[in-house]
Amino acid sequence: MALGAVALAFTATAQTQPEPQVQNASAPEASLAPDPLSSAAAVYATFHGDVTDIKQNSFKSSGDIQSALTNLGGQNSEQLTRGWMAYSALVASQNPEFRAAVRDIEGFYGKDTLVRGLQNDVRYARSLNGGKSAVFAALGAVDADSERLETTAAFVKEQAYSLQGQGWAKGKIGDSSALANKLHSAALTGRPANEDMVKAFSAPGIDTVLVTAGKNGAPSIWENVSSAASAIRVPDVAGALGISNRRIATGKEPIADQIATLAAYRIIGGEGSAAAPMQRAMTEKQTAGCLNMAQLNLQQCVAAAHQHFEVPFCIGEHALADVGRCISKVSQ
Repeated sequence: MALGAVALAFTATAQTQPEPQVQNASAPEASLAPDPLSSAAAVYATFHGDVTDIKQNSFKSSGDIQSALTNLGGQNSEQLTRGWMAYSALVASQNPEFRAAVRDIEGFYGKDTLVRGLQNDVRYARSLNGGKSAVFAALGAVDADSERLETTAAFVKEQAYSLQGQGWAKGKIGDSSALANKLHSAALTGRPANEDMVKAFSAPGIDTVLVTAGKNGAPSIWENVSSAASAIRVPDVAGALGISNRRIATGKEPIADQIATLAAYRIIGGEGSAAAPMQRAMTEKQTAGCLNMAQLNLQQCVAAAHQHFEVPFCIGEHALADVGRCISKVSQ
């Protein structure tokens, strides 16, 4: 299932697999500029592309370590949160029952009235038919991402021990405080989305990939996605069609409601009257605060490091594992 305009850069691995019978939720906008959700999700996708790079390649030099530190530690917490929310909403928007319910209401009352309803009651979207299942699918995809980050973190932290036998890894970092300050400055600006990720998430065929995310037993869709333009691939995800039993964690109901609301905006199109409220609904302070704390801990860890082999532990614990824990807090 090639993805339209980005077939050369974002190619499915299973050409013989039947294409899911899902209409593109944003077909009217496919030829226009990327919608807000797609643009934000590309930032989250870029982060996972960097995770793939570090997962598939052991550190061979201090430059490799610094590159990983810069890529993973240079994320802006608010931008990454918006990307995570956007990706979750894109997955939730694939639920057929939820899509039908949103379309029916839009057809009866009109788009502007539906947008006002979504703005006035953030709980409304999740109460629609298929709303809860749609959110659970999104959380299933996020849980797969979190598990992937934990696994990668363990691989990276192990190198903090194995590299102690390498001469270059025992070399002095130099001014570690300056390195930490550089990370802090980079995080204020954030890491821009990979151009190929932006194209991929605005391509007409992206829904055929997202429809598989969050299925019970399915792996993270990022497993084969690299930040290198020539290596961006989407795996053949063949998980079961059911959704595992999970619940919304205590105090996280508002986040689940936001995901459903964003998914509804995606279904009706994010232009016009929906543009501004869609942007606002991507803001989520709890997760952003958690990710910001992870970044601060990363910077402090790096500032305390003296030799190159110490930095992988900081990366694994704070740039990977902490991020995984932050995004997994919505479900239990």
